Amino acid sequence: MFGLIMDIVKEGVTYFKERQEQKHQVKLSVLKNKQRLAESEQDYNHDWEMASLESRDRFLRIVSFSLFSVPLVVTVIWPDTGAQIFTNLEKAPDWYVQTFIAINGGVWGIVELKHAAPALVNGIRKIKG
Repeated sequence: MFGLIMDIVKEGVTYFKERQEQKHQVKLSVLKNKQRLAESEQDYNHDWEMASLESRDRFLRIVSFSLFSVPLVVTVIWPDTGAQIFTNLEKAPDWYVQTFIAINGGVWGIVELKHAAPALVNGIRKIKG
């Protein structure tokens, strides 16, 4: 039993080390790319591309996703409390709810567009040049 627990802990530590090393490699790559950009006046990379590589918006995405998923999870686990949450949400003004949904949709849409944009920009550059 002890050996099994130690194997699980060892795998967890190995996974954590590998993940930390991968994060470190991404940071090094971003720094190298920034240095290359600083030295070159002909590259067209922008700060938003660097931010995309660094995943700076992770916290915002987690909060945004949580705001939508928590009421559903609460409703599944505690139906009465969940019903009260949705009853209270119905009391919010429509303009506020619609603005909230638009902002969160924008956050998610922009994030996904940001990830696709570098490939699109590079494709356009290849066509032009």
